[in-house]
This record gives sequence, structure tokens and C-alpha cells, in this order.
Amino acid sequence: MLSLEAVAMFRNHKNIKIIFGTSQIENNSSVIFDDEILNFLGVLSEKILNNKEAKKFPDLFTLGFWCRKSNLIKLKKDYNSEDFRLGRGLVLHITPSNVPLTFAYSLIFGLISGNSNIVRLPSKNFEQVKLLIQILSLVLKKKKFTFIKKRFVLIKYKNSDDISEYLSKIVDGRLVWGGDKTVSKFKSFVTSPRCVDLFFANRFSVCLINIKSLNKLKDIEIKKLCNKFYNDSYLMDQMGCSSPLIVFWLGSKESKYKEKFWNFFSQIVNEKYDFDLSASNKKISNLTKLILNEKNLKPKYDRFNLLRINFKHLSERSINLNPHYGSFYEVKIDNLKKLSPYINKKLQTLIYFGFKKKELKNLIINEKIKGVDRFVPFGRAFDLNTKWDGYDIILNLSRIIAD
Repeated sequence: MLSLEAVAMFRNHKNIKIIFGTSQIENNSSVIFDDEILNFLGVLSEKILNNKEAKKFPDLFTLGFWCRKSNLIKLKKDYNSEDFRLGRGLVLHITPSNVPLTFAYSLIFGLISGNSNIVRLPSKNFEQVKLLIQILSLVLKKKKFTFIKKRFVLIKYKNSDDISEYLSKIVDGRLVWGGDKTVSKFKSFVTSPRCVDLFFANRFSVCLINIKSLNKLKDIEIKKLCNKFYNDSYLMDQMGCSSPLIVFWLGSKESKYKEKFWNFFSQIVNEKYDFDLSASNKKISNLTKLILNEKNLKPKYDRFNLLRINFKHLSERSINLNPHYGSFYEVKIDNLKKLSPYINKKLQTLIYFGFKKKELKNLIINEKIKGVDRFVPFGRAFDLNTKWDGYDIILNLSRIIAD
């Protein structure tokens, strides 16, 4: 049993704030995909999906759909083996400040892998986070879920190396979602000898479109494709590591359907995207840095909320200078092999249209490419799963009991 309040007092850190959960969290383990945990998550899913306010937040509604009991049972089948697996104990989750619900997925990963969890919430006060905590509170009022209250706590604290270092010492595992600086900082902290770490550092993602396949689509089908692309890219201002930055067009000839795609997409952006003054200023600042690095840029835009920048040769530095907020680098290639020079270890997700997954897998194998951890079709960029950034989270956060 661990008292976070006692930790705060002992370390003289009064700025550990418990947002939800108990100050008395158990450090224990259960079997992976425990039935009681799945029952709890199933009820949580129902409450989210039936909440009228939740429907205003696509990311929250997606979370509710993902943690349906039927979906978790389906995931469980991937781990059905003769191995007897238990959670490692107590896991610390450090989640990004700019993505509202990564903390929720991370917590669920911790629970279904059989662990107790200390979860640091985003520093920003997102409305969907507040709503999810309200729904959690309602679910945990049920007597049958009393045991869950001792399995996790949601906290906030301002950046403090002392707090982060102390928490790192007392846990059996850490999930650190953040930029390279955050990862480097947590790597510097001393942990217990058997502490397992999963680090999710800076990544970028790309989109690959087969022009030949696009040419076969009707207007209504192109519009549907554009809506999916909008969800992949704009829902988090292109800040998510799985949001596409580069759009690769595969085809030997120009196509009127390519411009038709962008015209339809521009209409959707103008209708849906709330591009405020703060975002505009940040985009101008980011774009200025890019222009100073790449002096011959010729951007195309309908309005400033959708910016297309054509590259013949795209440098790694330009990739790192992502302007975000609806900025897309465009590169034309005439065969799949031409994609390989742009793929490095930082490339996480390849979103595709007009290809078979086998073609893309063969490219990775034949060209001996070290990058790319995911292939997903349009509209699936934010489908967070138990296999992420090349890790199997459940296997890493649990241990085998050999017999």
C-alpha cells in the first residue's frame, strides 16, 4: 500500500494533486485481461457511448467504442496461450500535455495487463478529460467495482525532477509518452533493477496515395476519403505522432483527381476546423523557421488553414520543423522504392490508400527499412492499440510465471 500524500509530505512536495482516485493505492498484480477488469471497462464503455456530452468529443466517443467488452475479449484472444501471465505491480504513466486522452488508453493498458497505476494527467484542462473523470466517478459508485478504486490514481504536478525521480524509484514499470526531451529526462532517473520501461518519443507519420486508384473513385467516394483524412490529421492540430505530415503521391502522371481531392478536402477544413488566433500565430512562427531552412519553398493554400508545400528533395531537418495546424509536405514518387529514402527510425505510421498491405510489408522487408511501426488505411491513424511504436504493451507490462 502506497500513500501519495505521504510521499508528498515526506519529499516536501505539496504540489502533487490527486485529481481522481485514492491516496492509498495497492501495489499488487492480477492476471492479464482479468474478467472483473473487463466487466468494469465494459460498463465504462456503455456510460461513455450513452452520454450525450461525450458525443461532442470524437476522441472520447472513440475511446468508449474501443474499450467495449466485446472488443477487449477479441484482443484477449491474441494473448491466449499456455503461458500464465501476471502484471508486474505498480506502473507510472507520464502522458503528453497536448493529447487529451492518451492517459485513458495508457491506464487501460495498465489495468488489462494486471497492474496498479499512477497516472499523470495532461497539464492542460481539456473538457473531455473532465467529462471522462465524471463518468468514471459514476461507474465507480457501483459496489461491485470498489476494488478498482485501489488500482489507480490520477494525479497532476508541475514539472519537478524530484517528484518524477521519486515516483520512478518506487514503481515496477513506466510508460512515458512525450517528446525526446521528456524521454531523456526520465531515462536519467534511477529506477529499481527490474523496472520495465516503455518510452514513446517524438515520431512523425506519412500518407501514401495511389493516384491510379484515386482516379477510379466517384466524387462521393473522394469526399468520404477526405473526411477520413481530416480525422487523421486535424483532430489534434496535427500534433499527434500518428498524424500525417508528408503526403506521397504515387503515379507517373499528374491527375485532375489529385486537385479534386484537395478541393474537397479544403471544403471540409473550412467547414470543420476552428483555426483561432493562437493557432495561427504558432503556425506562422513554425512556418518562418521552415522557410529559413528551405528558402525555395512554393506553398499552395486555399486559406491559411490548409497549407501544401511541394518538395523535390525533403531533408530530415525539414521533417523536424513540422509547422502543424494543417500543413502538408507533398512529394511525388513514381514507384514504391522511391519511398525508402524518406523512411527512418522516427517514422511511426504509414496511412495508405490504393495499396494492399502485403505490398507495403514487402517494401519494408526487401528494402531492409528500419522505420515504420504501423500500416493503417485512411481514417485509422488514431486507433491506439496494445501494439504501439513497435512494442507489445501487454507483454512488456506483464511477466510469465513458468511451470
